[in-house]
Amino acid sequence: MIITDVEVNRYKQMKESDMAHAAGHEIIIVKVKTDAGVTGISFIGTPIFSHGEVGDIAVTLISRNLRNIVVGENPLHTQKLWMNMFDAPWRMGMRGMILDCIAAIDFALWDIKGKLMGVPVSDLFGNHRHSVPTYANVGQQLPPEEMGEQAAKYVEHGHTAVKIRAGLTAVSLSEATERVAKVREAIGPDIKLLVDINGTWDVNTSIDMLKKWEEFDLYWLEEPVPAEDIEGYARIRKSAGNTYIVGGEQNAKLNDFRQFIEKDAIDIIQPNAACTGGITSWLDIYNYATSYNVPISPWNLQQIHIPLAIGLPNVKWIEYFTPDRKTFQNTLLIGPKFVEEKKEDAIHISGSTAPGLGIELNEEFAEETLVR
Repeated sequence: MIITDVEVNRYKQMKESDMAHAAGHEIIIVKVKTDAGVTGISFIGTPIFSHGEVGDIAVTLISRNLRNIVVGENPLHTQKLWMNMFDAPWRMGMRGMILDCIAAIDFALWDIKGKLMGVPVSDLFGNHRHSVPTYANVGQQLPPEEMGEQAAKYVEHGHTAVKIRAGLTAVSLSEATERVAKVREAIGPDIKLLVDINGTWDVNTSIDMLKKWEEFDLYWLEEPVPAEDIEGYARIRKSAGNTYIVGGEQNAKLNDFRQFIEKDAIDIIQPNAACTGGITSWLDIYNYATSYNVPISPWNLQQIHIPLAIGLPNVKWIEYFTPDRKTFQNTLLIGPKFVEEKKEDAIHISGSTAPGLGIELNEEFAEETLVR
């Protein structure tokens, strides 16, 4: 069996993001075709920034450069193909968009593996659980009072942990404190409160704010400083008291996570399978962290991460962008189909039973948003 073609389509929605960092979003859908009649389907997403679109660059990299590397190869040889794709761009492929594009191919290759065996991708990792716990992302750009009300609605629905944004790209330090205070007041003392800083503070600010927020009993502080400041993470963690320090969503390579772990800089890591270059490379990070008993809680990309969590026991939580968020990703992709289950410890999500990843498009919406 060989790969015969790679087909790429680009979908765009110009709609202001509730994350307050984009004027719209793009989804790149990738289809890897084989001579066995099995096609792997995957996706990656990117914001449309104020400085312009980048989806056209991703489409070119995948449909020309990466296609030329994988066509004619066996799609089951995921490790070999990943290294071929990573090595080919040489200095270009260390992180960022090229790794995202490699991930798009790699996801599709794993989709092919599952389809060939007639099983969900979650069955390929050697473990299985019926469902995985989630925490609710309450990342909407809302005034503090309204954010508290929104968080309370998630708790009423059954969520036992909620995450809000409080970084400088979202709010000032004073409004961040008001957000935290209003949300804690609204959800009560027994719900876990997670706060994401998106890497926008420095070490001293992080330590000062943790002291200031002691009364709000934060469960975790996420990405307090820039992704490369691993020494800074370590300093913050020493002063964090009962609050876990987590991060890694912007980190790409195994070496980044190795330093986090070896320098005792982090409590929970958050590798994103698109940022790391796909499932193949994500598994290296997962296995390394697991060998050190460091839990994993990947961020976003739930259509990919839920199958990983179903099949791998050391995934603590999945970040859940609930259906009410109506993100472009959740609207364009109607599969894989997940089902919520209310349990005492959290809202759980059961895995898809479709072969492969189960990626399926809302065809009518896809026709409306296709970039021609």
